[in-house]
Amino acid sequence: MAGYTLYWKPGTGSMVVEAALRLIGVAFDKVQVDDTARPEFLALNPAAKVPVLVCASGPVIAESAAILMALDDLFPETRLLPPHGTPAHTTAVQWLVFMATNIYPAARRYYYPALHTVDTSPEAAEAIRQQAALDMDLDFAQLAAEIEGPFLLGQTMTIADVYAAMLADWYEPARQTPEIAALVRHVLENPAVSDAWRHHGFGK
Repeated sequence: MAGYTLYWKPGTGSMVVEAALRLIGVAFDKVQVDDTARPEFLALNPAAKVPVLVCASGPVIAESAAILMALDDLFPETRLLPPHGTPAHTTAVQWLVFMATNIYPAARRYYYPALHTVDTSPEAAEAIRQQAALDMDLDFAQLAAEIEGPFLLGQTMTIADVYAAMLADWYEPARQTPEIAALVRHVLENPAVSDAWRHHGFGK
């Protein structure tokens, strides 16, 4: 039994957490969650969402960006993010939060528009989907404009780059942007990331 347990589902934001755990090199167990409404899972995360990480020290953490920042705190020597107290760390965290609060929910609206309206008409769902696409176009353009190359902060990959690559895999127009396409390509050159990528069924 490993000290960490990742509750995950294929194709979800749990991919970036698995990638982080692999980059750190810590042993962890994986529990695939096929039904997030099961009582035993709701006891871990009442929001009924993956990923959830049960830590060796006891805490149960939900929300992918929060898990990544917690892992960076627990294993600062592995440099998931730039060193604490540096401008680069502040910038990386800013982009993690930007992606988690803007692009990630827009992707959910894009793929599950009916969950975001009480209007059951196809027209309402399509309007939500179109707005989500416009939002992602704008947000990815903003992200692409700030990529120093090949990664967000220059020559060194951080977990924020893996997060960005994951979101781009969910939205094909983002991958048409040269800066983001290059970022994804370089992120996947890392064996730990590419293993998590394949395990979650990304890149199809």
